[in-house]
Parts: sequence; structure tokens; C-alpha cells
Amino acid sequence: MAARKKLILPFLLPTVVLIVVFFIWPTIQTVQLSFLDWQGTFRTSGFHGVQNYKRLLTDPTFRSTIGHTFAYFFVSSAILFPVATFLAVALQRVKRGKMVIQFCIFMPVTLSVVVAAVLWKWYIYDPNMGMLNTVLRAMGLDSLAQAWLGNSSTALVAVIMMSIWHGVATWVIMIISGLDRIPPELLEAARLDGAGEMKIFFRITLPLLWEVLSTLLILSFIGSMQQFPVVFAMTQGGPYGSTELMGTYLYKVAFEGRMFSYGCAMAIVMAVIILFISVFGNRFIKAEPIEY
Repeated sequence: MAARKKLILPFLLPTVVLIVVFFIWPTIQTVQLSFLDWQGTFRTSGFHGVQNYKRLLTDPTFRSTIGHTFAYFFVSSAILFPVATFLAVALQRVKRGKMVIQFCIFMPVTLSVVVAAVLWKWYIYDPNMGMLNTVLRAMGLDSLAQAWLGNSSTALVAVIMMSIWHGVATWVIMIISGLDRIPPELLEAARLDGAGEMKIFFRITLPLLWEVLSTLLILSFIGSMQQFPVVFAMTQGGPYGSTELMGTYLYKVAFEGRMFSYGCAMAIVMAVIILFISVFGNRFIKAEPIEY
């Protein structure tokens, strides 16, 4: 046993070093800085206590970003959940034109997030030359044409639609992998018993897919909490802070406002929220494993 440990340790050492250098040590430094008043200079900052955390509780912008972030998560998940499931099921059943459909679904994810965001900003949402307003005007719906990213009531939804277009392929791939795990004998037995396709989907397919879908929901929440490039490339948090998420506000506070300690406190709070929701949310939405 001792000889085996001596053999394993040299192989584990590089991984342990990487984890310590790039994860554990930065985390410790972030926690330490959150209790200081560091402005990003070489001057050593004094101990600031929990003032940064108290400031977060009274910061109206931070509270609004929490609401926007959760709205981003709920709206995007509510749309992605049925759309990705429908596309995954359809891809498994379609016979003709399957390659074309797969290309249309998976092409967006090959683009850089920033490139995709800029394309949507100028070619879809531009109020004068954007495709969306052009189509609406061609259909005689001029009253609906507007500055989608310049209107505080539509900007967040517009950003969410772009992120869904870019990320739906990831959900589709994961759901297809879950569908492939379902024994076809179960579905055939249900059809022989006279069950319709809708009943088979809701009574058999969906329950057996729930483990994959619940994992995707947790990953979607983590991604929403960390969302930055899409919003920053399209709106930079505007107009009037209507698309300001926790990730973009943290960037502005720390790197534009040079309040690094306050930004570190914000990062710690974000990490705690992610950990809490991931652990307890996962326990809440996880169903009992179904044996088949």
C-alpha cells in the first residue's frame, strides 16, 4: 500500500500544485482583500472590517442586479427548457434534412460569444437597419418596431434571446445524450399498450430525462450568475441599468471604479449564492433515480 502511494503521489503533485496556485490561493486572497480598502495601488491598505459587506446590503444597484440576474435565469431557462427538449426529440425522429437542421442548431455555438453578441446588436436589433425591425415593417407592424436594446423594458429580453440562440446547442447535446440512455424497449412496450406519443413523452421520456434536465438547470443558474460578455458587448448594462447583471456590475466596480476590495466582497457574496443554490437547489429538484 505504501509503495502504491509513493507511485501515485508524483502523478498527483502537478494537479495539486495547479489547484493550489490557480484556485485555493486566489480564493484566500479574494477573501482577505474583501476585508480591506484596496484601491489597486501599491500602497498597503488598512483593515476595513465588514464595511464592504455592509455596503452591499445598502447598495440599491447591487440589489437590482440580483433581481436582473435571477430574471435572466428564470426567463432563459423557461424558454430553453421546452425549446431544447423539442429540438432534441425532433432530431432523433427526423429522417430527411437532418444534417441541415443539425447545422442550423449547432452553428451558433461555434461562434465566439462576443462575435455573436455584436452580430445580433447590429444586424438583428439595430433600430434602423436591423433585420427584426425590417421584418416587422415589411409585415405592416411598424408600431412594434423600436430600439430593442435602447428600451429599458425590452433590453433584457433581447439580450436573453441572443444568449438562448447561442447556447441552445449545448442543451440539445446534453438532452440527446439523456435520450440515448432510455431503452427503446420501454417506448415500444408503451406503444404496444396503446399509449400515444404525448403520453409516452410525459409519462416515460420526461421522467427519465429529469436527471439531465435538473443538471442543466443548475448549470444554467451558475452561467447566469457569471454572465458578463453578452451583456457587456450588447448593452454594457444599459439602458438605465436595466440589463446590469451581477457580473457586469462587479467588473465596473472593481476595474472601472477601482474599488477592488468592494468588488472582492461582491465576488464572495456571488460565490456563496451560487454554492447555496447549487447545493440546496440540486437537492430540491433531484428526483429519486428510476431503475429500468
